[in-house]
Amino acid sequence: MPKGYWVCTGTIHTPLGMVPYISKFTAWLATVNARILIRDLSSDVREGSPGTVNVIVEFDSKENAIDAYESEEYQELIKLRTPYSELSLTITEELND
Repeated sequence: MPKGYWVCTGTIHTPLGMVPYISKFTAWLATVNARILIRDLSSDVREGSPGTVNVIVEFDSKENAIDAYESEEYQELIKLRTPYSELSLTITEELND
């Protein structure tokens, strides 16, 4: 089964305000069997204007990635980050040849 991914890009406006979110988010990932593959807070953007934050989170499947996003727990976590950041999040899956 193909893995699922959250692809997040954007900007953090108030880094200290993100501390509670990052702490709780990191602990929450283990509860949904997910892991961060990439976390770069100062990416070298060459095209477009996605912001300098790039995070990729891996899940066992796209369905698990969707379920995790829609979970009550993550919906509460969103409230912790939105005042301090402008992020976009896309749910996708790996390519299996």
